[in-house]
Amino acid sequence: MNTAHIYNQIQSVLEQISNAALAAGRRPEDVDLELAIKTRTTEECEAAARALLDLGRPVLMGQNRVQEAEVTTPFLRGLDLANLTTTMIGPLQTNKINKALRVVDQIETIDSVKLAEAINKRVKDRRLDVMIQVNTSGEASKSGADPREAIEVAKGVAGLDNLHVIGFMTIGAHTPDEVAIRKSFSDLREIRDQALTLPGLEDARELSMGMTSDFALAIAEGATRVRMGSAIFGARK
Repeated sequence: MNTAHIYNQIQSVLEQISNAALAAGRRPEDVDLELAIKTRTTEECEAAARALLDLGRPVLMGQNRVQEAEVTTPFLRGLDLANLTTTMIGPLQTNKINKALRVVDQIETIDSVKLAEAINKRVKDRRLDVMIQVNTSGEASKSGADPREAIEVAKGVAGLDNLHVIGFMTIGAHTPDEVAIRKSFSDLREIRDQALTLPGLEDARELSMGMTSDFALAIAEGATRVRMGSAIFGARK
Protein backbone atom coordinates (compact mmCIF):
# COMPACT_ATOMS: atom_id res chain seq x y z
CA MET A 1 0.00 0.00 0.00
CA ASN A 2 1.28 3.46 -0.92
CA THR A 3 -0.09 5.94 1.61
CA ALA A 4 1.09 8.93 -0.41
CA HIS A 5 -0.68 7.59 -3.50
CA ILE A 6 -4.00 7.27 -1.65
CA TYR A 7 -3.60 10.79 -0.26
CA ASN A 8 -2.89 12.19 -3.72
CA GLN A 9 -5.82 10.34 -5.26
CA ILE A 10 -8.24 11.60 -2.62
CA GLN A 11 -6.95 15.12 -3.10
CA SER A 12 -7.44 14.76 -6.87
CA VAL A 13 -10.96 13.33 -6.50
CA LEU A 14 -11.95 16.12 -4.12
CA GLU A 15 -10.75 18.65 -6.67
CA GLN A 16 -12.84 16.93 -9.35
CA ILE A 17 -15.86 16.99 -7.05
CA SER A 18 -15.26 20.67 -6.38
CA ASN A 19 -15.00 21.46 -10.09
CA ALA A 20 -18.18 19.51 -10.86
CA ALA A 21 -20.05 21.34 -8.10
CA LEU A 22 -18.89 24.76 -9.27
CA ALA A 23 -19.82 23.90 -12.85
CA ALA A 24 -23.33 23.08 -11.62
CA GLY A 25 -23.57 26.34 -9.67
CA ARG A 26 -23.24 24.57 -6.33
CA ARG A 27 -20.93 24.88 -3.34
CA PRO A 28 -18.19 22.20 -3.25
CA GLU A 29 -18.63 21.78 0.50
CA ASP A 30 -22.20 20.61 -0.09
CA VAL A 31 -20.98 17.38 -1.72
CA ASP A 32 -19.28 14.75 0.44
CA LEU A 33 -16.99 11.97 -0.72
CA GLU A 34 -18.06 8.57 0.60
CA LEU A 35 -15.35 5.93 0.31
CA ALA A 36 -16.50 2.59 -1.11
CA ILE A 37 -14.12 0.29 0.76
CA LYS A 38 -15.21 -3.14 -0.46
CA THR A 39 -12.21 -5.54 -0.44
CA ARG A 40 -9.86 -2.84 0.90
CA THR A 41 -7.39 -3.57 3.67
CA THR A 42 -7.51 -1.90 7.06
CA GLU A 43 -4.26 -0.12 6.19
CA GLU A 44 -5.79 1.32 3.02
CA CYS A 45 -8.88 2.39 4.94
CA GLU A 46 -6.77 4.12 7.59
CA ALA A 47 -4.71 5.96 5.00
CA ALA A 48 -7.85 7.17 3.22
CA ALA A 49 -9.55 8.20 6.46
CA ARG A 50 -6.56 10.18 7.62
CA ALA A 51 -6.31 11.87 4.21
CA LEU A 52 -9.93 12.99 4.41
CA LEU A 53 -9.38 14.38 7.91
CA ASP A 54 -6.22 16.16 6.84
CA LEU A 55 -8.09 17.72 3.94
CA GLY A 56 -10.87 18.91 6.23
CA ARG A 57 -13.57 16.51 5.05
CA PRO A 58 -15.87 14.14 6.97
CA VAL A 59 -14.88 10.48 7.01
CA LEU A 60 -17.66 8.45 5.38
CA MET A 61 -16.75 4.78 5.01
CA GLY A 62 -19.17 2.83 2.81
CA GLN A 63 -19.43 -0.87 3.56
CA ASN A 64 -20.83 -3.36 1.04
CA ARG A 65 -20.58 -6.47 3.17
CA VAL A 66 -21.31 -6.98 6.84
CA GLN A 67 -18.48 -9.48 7.24
CA GLU A 68 -15.97 -6.92 5.99
CA ALA A 69 -17.45 -4.23 8.22
CA GLU A 70 -16.91 -6.52 11.20
CA VAL A 71 -13.17 -6.20 10.54
CA THR A 72 -12.69 -2.65 9.30
CA THR A 73 -15.15 -0.78 11.52
CA PRO A 74 -13.71 -1.87 14.90
CA PHE A 75 -10.23 -1.11 13.52
CA LEU A 76 -11.24 2.40 12.43
CA ARG A 77 -13.16 3.10 15.63
CA GLY A 78 -10.07 2.07 17.56
CA LEU A 79 -8.14 4.88 15.87
CA ASP A 80 -10.49 7.40 17.52
CA LEU A 81 -10.90 9.39 14.30
CA ALA A 82 -12.98 12.54 14.35
CA ASN A 83 -16.07 12.70 12.14
CA LEU A 84 -16.07 8.97 11.36
CA THR A 85 -19.33 7.55 10.01
CA THR A 86 -19.60 3.98 8.77
CA THR A 87 -22.42 3.40 6.32
CA MET A 88 -24.01 0.33 4.74
CA ILE A 89 -24.14 0.79 0.98
CA GLY A 90 -24.71 -2.85 0.02
CA PRO A 91 -27.88 -4.93 0.32
CA LEU A 92 -28.65 -6.02 3.87
CA GLN A 93 -30.12 -9.45 4.53
CA THR A 94 -32.43 -9.75 7.51
CA ASN A 95 -30.30 -12.49 9.07
CA LYS A 96 -27.38 -10.05 9.28
CA ILE A 97 -29.21 -7.10 10.82
CA ASN A 98 -27.94 -7.64 14.36
CA LYS A 99 -24.34 -7.86 13.17
CA ALA A 100 -24.75 -4.83 10.93
CA LEU A 101 -26.11 -2.68 13.72
CA ARG A 102 -22.95 -3.27 15.72
CA VAL A 103 -20.66 -2.03 12.95
CA VAL A 104 -22.51 0.64 10.94
CA ASP A 105 -23.81 4.08 11.88
CA GLN A 106 -26.11 4.48 8.88
CA ILE A 107 -27.90 2.21 6.40
CA GLU A 108 -28.43 3.60 2.89
CA THR A 109 -30.12 0.55 1.40
CA ILE A 110 -33.61 0.43 2.91
CA ASP A 111 -35.81 -0.64 0.00
CA SER A 112 -39.00 -1.76 1.77
CA VAL A 113 -41.03 -1.09 4.88
CA LYS A 114 -40.69 -4.79 5.74
CA LEU A 115 -36.90 -4.53 5.93
CA ALA A 116 -37.17 -1.28 7.86
CA GLU A 117 -39.51 -2.86 10.39
CA ALA A 118 -37.09 -5.74 10.93
CA ILE A 119 -34.26 -3.28 11.55
CA ASN A 120 -36.42 -1.05 13.76
CA LYS A 121 -37.14 -3.95 16.12
CA ARG A 122 -33.44 -4.54 16.66
CA VAL A 123 -32.21 -0.98 17.16
CA LYS A 124 -31.40 -0.25 20.78
CA ASP A 125 -30.69 3.02 22.57
CA ARG A 126 -30.46 5.24 19.48
CA ARG A 127 -32.24 6.44 16.38
CA LEU A 128 -30.56 4.97 13.34
CA ASP A 129 -30.02 7.23 10.34
CA VAL A 130 -31.23 5.55 7.15
CA MET A 131 -31.81 6.27 3.49
CA ILE A 132 -34.35 4.86 1.10
CA GLN A 133 -32.76 3.10 -1.87
CA VAL A 134 -34.70 3.63 -5.09
CA ASN A 135 -34.16 1.75 -8.36
CA THR A 136 -34.54 4.80 -10.59
CA SER A 137 -32.99 3.06 -13.61
CA GLY A 138 -35.50 0.21 -13.54
CA GLU A 139 -32.75 -2.34 -14.12
CA ALA A 140 -33.59 -5.81 -12.84
CA SER A 141 -30.04 -6.36 -11.56
CA LYS A 142 -30.33 -3.50 -9.07
CA SER A 143 -31.94 -3.32 -5.66
CA GLY A 144 -34.23 -0.51 -4.58
CA ALA A 145 -37.83 0.48 -4.24
CA ASP A 146 -39.88 1.15 -7.35
CA PRO A 147 -39.81 4.94 -7.94
CA ARG A 148 -43.62 4.95 -7.99
CA GLU A 149 -43.65 3.49 -4.48
CA ALA A 150 -40.65 5.30 -3.01
CA ILE A 151 -42.63 8.02 -1.25
CA GLU A 152 -44.93 5.50 0.41
CA VAL A 153 -41.91 3.48 1.51
CA ALA A 154 -40.29 6.61 2.91
CA LYS A 155 -43.46 7.53 4.80
CA GLY A 156 -43.68 4.04 6.24
CA VAL A 157 -40.06 4.11 7.38
CA ALA A 158 -40.45 7.59 8.84
CA GLY A 159 -43.25 6.27 11.03
CA LEU A 160 -40.93 3.85 12.82
CA ASP A 161 -39.72 5.03 16.22
CA ASN A 162 -36.09 3.97 15.97
CA LEU A 163 -35.32 5.01 12.39
CA HIS A 164 -34.54 8.50 11.10
CA VAL A 165 -34.83 9.05 7.34
CA ILE A 166 -32.02 11.36 6.22
CA GLY A 167 -32.34 10.96 2.46
CA PHE A 168 -32.40 8.75 -0.61
CA MET A 169 -29.89 6.62 -2.50
CA THR A 170 -29.65 5.21 -6.01
CA ILE A 171 -27.23 3.65 -8.47
CA GLY A 172 -27.09 5.41 -11.83
CA ALA A 173 -28.28 3.77 -15.01
CA HIS A 174 -25.70 1.40 -16.50
CA THR A 175 -25.47 2.86 -19.99
CA PRO A 176 -23.21 5.16 -22.03
CA ASP A 177 -26.26 7.40 -22.60
CA GLU A 178 -25.66 10.47 -20.40
CA VAL A 179 -29.26 11.58 -20.79
CA ALA A 180 -30.48 8.30 -19.28
CA ILE A 181 -27.90 8.47 -16.50
CA ARG A 182 -28.89 12.01 -15.58
CA LYS A 183 -32.55 11.06 -15.59
CA SER A 184 -31.89 8.27 -13.09
CA PHE A 185 -30.39 10.94 -10.83
CA SER A 186 -32.92 13.72 -11.47
CA ASP A 187 -35.76 11.28 -10.76
CA LEU A 188 -34.29 10.65 -7.31
CA ARG A 189 -33.93 14.37 -6.68
CA GLU A 190 -37.59 14.87 -7.53
CA ILE A 191 -38.58 12.09 -5.13
CA ARG A 192 -36.43 13.69 -2.42
CA ASP A 193 -37.95 17.12 -3.04
CA GLN A 194 -41.45 15.71 -2.70
CA ALA A 195 -40.50 13.85 0.48
CA LEU A 196 -39.20 17.02 2.11
CA THR A 197 -42.71 18.48 2.05
CA LEU A 198 -44.18 15.60 4.07
CA PRO A 199 -44.45 15.17 7.86
CA GLY A 200 -41.64 13.07 9.31
CA LEU A 201 -39.44 13.49 6.24
CA GLU A 202 -38.25 17.03 6.81
CA ASP A 203 -34.67 15.80 7.36
CA ALA A 204 -34.50 13.62 4.23
CA ARG A 205 -32.12 15.96 2.41
CA GLU A 206 -29.31 13.61 1.46
CA LEU A 207 -28.94 12.34 -2.10
CA SER A 208 -26.40 9.51 -2.20
CA MET A 209 -25.81 8.97 -5.89
CA GLY A 210 -22.94 8.87 -8.33
CA MET A 211 -19.85 6.69 -8.44
CA THR A 212 -16.45 6.84 -10.12
CA SER A 213 -17.85 6.69 -13.66
CA ASP A 214 -20.75 9.13 -13.29
CA PHE A 215 -20.23 11.29 -10.21
CA ALA A 216 -20.06 14.57 -12.17
CA LEU A 217 -23.50 13.90 -13.67
CA ALA A 218 -24.84 13.06 -10.22
CA ILE A 219 -23.47 16.29 -8.77
CA ALA A 220 -25.07 18.25 -11.61
CA GLU A 221 -28.39 16.70 -10.58
CA GLY A 222 -28.02 17.47 -6.88
CA ALA A 223 -25.98 14.69 -5.24
CA THR A 224 -24.91 15.50 -1.69
CA ARG A 225 -22.83 12.33 -1.36
CA VAL A 226 -20.88 10.46 -4.06
CA ARG A 227 -19.61 6.91 -3.47
CA MET A 228 -16.16 6.25 -4.92
CA GLY A 229 -13.57 3.52 -4.49
CA SER A 230 -11.62 2.53 -7.59
CA ALA A 231 -10.71 6.15 -8.39
CA ILE A 232 -8.85 6.22 -5.09
CA PHE A 233 -7.64 2.70 -4.42
CA GLY A 234 -7.42 1.34 -7.95
CA ALA A 235 -9.18 -1.73 -9.34
CA ARG A 236 -10.43 -4.27 -6.81
CA LYS A 237 -8.18 -7.24 -6.29
